[in-house]
Amino acid sequence: MIRTCIKLARPSSLPVTLSAVALATVLSGCFLAQEAAETTVGAASEAAGQEVGEAIGARVASAAQLPTAGTAQWNQFMVSQAQVLFSYAFAANGMWPAEATYEEGEWARYEARTAEGEDAGFQTLERAFLTTTEDGNEWWRVRAQQEEDTWVYEALIDPERDEVVRLRSRDPEGNVGEVPVTERTVYQSPQRLTEESIEGATVGTDELSTPAGTFSTREVEYAGGMGGGTVTWHLSEAVPGHVVRYRTQGDQGRAWTSTLVEYGSDATTTLDSY
Repeated sequence: MIRTCIKLARPSSLPVTLSAVALATVLSGCFLAQEAAETTVGAASEAAGQEVGEAIGARVASAAQLPTAGTAQWNQFMVSQAQVLFSYAFAANGMWPAEATYEEGEWARYEARTAEGEDAGFQTLERAFLTTTEDGNEWWRVRAQQEEDTWVYEALIDPERDEVVRLRSRDPEGNVGEVPVTERTVYQSPQRLTEESIEGATVGTDELSTPAGTFSTREVEYAGGMGGGTVTWHLSEAVPGHVVRYRTQGDQGRAWTSTLVEYGSDATTTLDSY
């Protein structure tokens, strides 16, 4: 059965993704301390007002700052990181192509770089659709590599209620914990681009070579969005989620790019989430 990161296959389904807007807005209102919030990326519009690469790098916290596991401060810190990582794994300038589909077990890993070729606060981001539960909920994962540190998050999403109902995490020291989630606190879909809009914004086709292979892609570009600047996608139905590369450029000229480096179909929980 085909599932989607942005739009479920069945017409009545709600979109299944996590965005910066939801994580930054609702989590901060529930249990995210102000000090932690100041270390994270907020909505895409905030980043676009700064130099894009600097905005990302400045808001990704270091594992050296980790509070003691099992404390409220640890929960706050892990939620702060989730804001950053889910934001840049599932949206660009608050938008995402609507046709992007994943099957259970499929995953895609992206390398994040600034226009100058520097790390954008983290080296790689991986997103994966893990499984569908008996009651129809869905487990998704985001994994980020930051130098020698690995951050892992697994979120259970209820597509009918359009919300995250559980969030589990593992920090770079190996501590695994259940992060507190209240109703309708950590989920809001990005602006889903229609197929007609994507077709209208297609500026050409391109043979794009990546570490994951060479793909025939169509190049889709928009000006503006939630954060201003421009966002450009290279799309191919040959890969999970259809996104081979996406690039966000801020108003002041700086840019960051996420390029597919690896993908597969064998993803499963690494946090004993189910």
